[in-house]
Amino acid sequence: MLKFQPKPATISSRRGFTLIELLVVIAIIAILVSLLLPAVQQAREAARRTQCKNNLKNLGLAVHNFEGTYKNLPPGQIFTVAGYSNFALLDNVSWVGTMAYLLPYLEQDAVYRPFGTNLKMDAKDYEPNSANAQKQPYFNFAAINAVTGTTLPMLLCPSDNAESAKKPGAADFTLWMVRTAGGPLYGGFVMNDELPDPVTRNTAVTNYAGCAGRLVGTADELGISTTSPDYRNVNDYEGMLRMNKQKKFSDINDGLSNTIMFGEVTGDFSDGYRGVGRLRSFSWLVGPLGMHYAAKSLAGVTYGGTRPTLEAAKFSSRHTGIVQYTMGDGSVRALSVNTDADVLLRLGGAADGQIVSGLE
Repeated sequence: MLKFQPKPATISSRRGFTLIELLVVIAIIAILVSLLLPAVQQAREAARRTQCKNNLKNLGLAVHNFEGTYKNLPPGQIFTVAGYSNFALLDNVSWVGTMAYLLPYLEQDAVYRPFGTNLKMDAKDYEPNSANAQKQPYFNFAAINAVTGTTLPMLLCPSDNAESAKKPGAADFTLWMVRTAGGPLYGGFVMNDELPDPVTRNTAVTNYAGCAGRLVGTADELGISTTSPDYRNVNDYEGMLRMNKQKKFSDINDGLSNTIMFGEVTGDFSDGYRGVGRLRSFSWLVGPLGMHYAAKSLAGVTYGGTRPTLEAAKFSSRHTGIVQYTMGDGSVRALSVNTDADVLLRLGGAADGQIVSGLE
């Protein structure tokens, strides 16, 4: 009779990872992460760049809606020359730039209302010979100061942190002129080092500014000598958004798609252009930038002869290698940071006759 004989019990053995195997696995994971992380970062930056592009497109749309309502473009800023070049006459300058005029078309009616109610917003009121030439700077009105600190997300590039400049002791580019002692006026804004800091003044910031073209004043206002080759051509490259002017689309003889209307701006940094330690950003009250800050003189001479290069006054961005611009037709074009300075000058001019083609 056969009897069932159970198999003898076997001892099962379990093997763990050896130290070498564990190190190999960790190294493989590290390599995969290092390969994946740049792709993730690039995807995030692509999304931020797209959002920035949408912001610029909305600015272009706002200008077109403004023009459809008023039959002209908003002014860059309105002032009298005497007030603009003399701190003793600050009341002759509104200190209000293009963005304030566009607030109703950016769904910011509540922010705009104090401006339209209290401050003269018609460029004609700021003409030197106007019967209503009494000027009123925005900071004279409590109702306006109550809204100037409103953060407007549609005016901020998600790749930057422009609001990091909002700290006691810093300044903003609400207004900025660059002046040598007793010398001529060179700029479009007043660097408000002589005014309270942006926390005290309650000013919010932006990453976008209008384009005034080559210069923001006449040759005489800017102190350019009548013997300079630049004197004759100083206004040949006027931009779409000018000081004391409200152009029409019909004035853009170069074509709307060939003329820059807005561009990205970043501000000023403690270690130089686009570095670290932000000192200043641009307030959304800012007037337009002169493209001549980015360009050399077409006559082959520098402006004023001794004016230093003002990197902070140039159109610039936090997107690697490019700056995005809104063109007059509302399209957005990304141009290389290495784009020739004279090409930028021609793109900034509304009726200079220098058509630029073939740019990506």
